[in-house]
Amino acid sequence: MTQEIVFDGGSEADRRRVLELQQAYLEANATFDWVALDKIWSHRPDNVFFNMNGHTYVGLAHWTELWKHYHERIDTGLWVPYDIKVVIRGDMAVATCHRRTQRKWKGPKAERPPEHVDKSFISRSTMVMVRDDGDWKTVHVHFSEASSGARPGGI
Repeated sequence: MTQEIVFDGGSEADRRRVLELQQAYLEANATFDWVALDKIWSHRPDNVFFNMNGHTYVGLAHWTELWKHYHERIDTGLWVPYDIKVVIRGDMAVATCHRRTQRKWKGPKAERPPEHVDKSFISRSTMVMVRDDGDWKTVHVHFSEASSGARPGGI
């Protein structure tokens, strides 16, 4: 089944590149490959990333250290995106999606955070990219777990 991706703005080349970067991130995230991450993320030290763990990270160095920590402790596999929407305005792009994934602790039991639960779940992703020196680089992300409960107000 082919998934429809909703685009708003941007050239075909920009759309293709933004999706390539989104997929490259998902592939890097599957194994916490910080070398691959280095090619995707902007190197500006003031970029802010909101991680699924509820913490804020500033700059690529923070993100790299987090992945080095997780690499030996968590298995996730590939996060499968759906409901992808991409908005491109000039030199800025926003890509949102939902992602199916799983999480399993593989590190030492003594280091397992009390809030960590091995499970399959849906998360939400927002990636903000800017054109930098002729190519797109991610400058902000926000990841969060989707709720499985009913929406308040029946909306």
